[in-house]
Amino acid sequence: MHPREHKINVPLHEPKKPVMMKKCVMYMLLIQFLGWSCQKDEGTDLRSVGTLTLRIGLFVSVNDVNENLKSTLGTEDFRVVIFNAAGLAVRTFDRAADMPAVIPLEAGSYYAEASFGTDPAAAFESPYYFGRSAAFVITPGGDQSVVVNCQLANTLVTVLYSDNVRSAFSNYTTTVSSSAGSLEYMRTETRAGYFRPLPLSIRATLTWVRTDGSVATRLLTGSIPAPEARRRYEIHVDAAGASGSSALAVNVDETLDITEVVTLTESADTPASGWTAGDLILTEIMFDPSALTDANGEWFEVYNTTNQAVDLNNLVIDKNGTERHVIASGVTVAPHGYQVLSRTDAAVTASGYVYGSSISLTNSGATLSLSTYGTTGTDGFVICSVNYGSTGFPSATGGSICLDPDRLNGTEAVLGSSWCAAVTPYGTGDLGTPGMVNDNCD
Repeated sequence: MHPREHKINVPLHEPKKPVMMKKCVMYMLLIQFLGWSCQKDEGTDLRSVGTLTLRIGLFVSVNDVNENLKSTLGTEDFRVVIFNAAGLAVRTFDRAADMPAVIPLEAGSYYAEASFGTDPAAAFESPYYFGRSAAFVITPGGDQSVVVNCQLANTLVTVLYSDNVRSAFSNYTTTVSSSAGSLEYMRTETRAGYFRPLPLSIRATLTWVRTDGSVATRLLTGSIPAPEARRRYEIHVDAAGASGSSALAVNVDETLDITEVVTLTESADTPASGWTAGDLILTEIMFDPSALTDANGEWFEVYNTTNQAVDLNNLVIDKNGTERHVIASGVTVAPHGYQVLSRTDAAVTASGYVYGSSISLTNSGATLSLSTYGTTGTDGFVICSVNYGSTGFPSATGGSICLDPDRLNGTEAVLGSSWCAAVTPYGTGDLGTPGMVNDNCD
């Protein structure tokens, strides 16, 4: 497979030699700040004002394989925001094309941001471009030039099924999940999925019908532990029928020439660890209690989605990759049952596991996960993970946030729209349902 290269050169008022960019889509917004030379606005002190003239130059080099890499072809629709040193927006333009030719700014320190699209947790064909300038200073009557480089801020993922899979299996899907969201690639899906650059779990499910009419399943699982923005990961799923060999590999594509191949695990039922993504899901989080202090009253709850009891012994609780606790005793969770894990015994009246002060649940949001131990306690397989500070998640004080009981599955458990604030009081007087079915979110 050879990449095709499309080059688009949009000159400024004067022809300029384009600069080739080999990695991905690069947009350059050139912002020039010139001395005040136009008419005075009503009430503006000329002695403290400089003038902003914004000029946009664009050279785009887009490589694509099978036209799976989507790009934007202009900067007219880029959103531009100018911030002062305190981080407050002083001028906002929803479309770069709508900006006036001359913009006055008071003397002071500033920086500028430009973006295109939304920032999807996980979405097909939804690229997001972003760039921020270095800090700059406007002086009265002075001139200043600033460059904002905008790049693709997402990780791209595509899935390809081999001819063997297409001919030997009656159905096949691949789910790619991060703590922020997930996408399911059906058998006919050819679009690129755009993800925030967070650790990704991969689960491919292949089914076929046996000669006796029963349905059998083959499962391939793995992960991309550190995906990067501006890179495309092409997942190749291959299997030679029910009794043949299987493979799941990820081609890491930076310039759309293959630079690395990572082979992932394959099993008829589960990976070597015995866990698969979604066997456990996070269903309730108490990060800001009122009846007790945070140090005494924080807790969270997990749910066993499988049909058999599971033991949490040796699993790792992780917050933001910086705080960890290894569960060092047997903790059994019944099939389709709940288990509470808390900071202290006083946090809940329900029986649970105490993880102590090694994990603190940040009120403003954090990524909370459960993983296998792996080899070091930091490189295990992610079973479940939720970024409860991401888009759509509710905030709550004196009560937990809870997953809608109608959405007890790994795909919907990571979406903020699946969660709501608890309304039922429990033992401490705060609101929540530790160890029990959650409040309905409708």
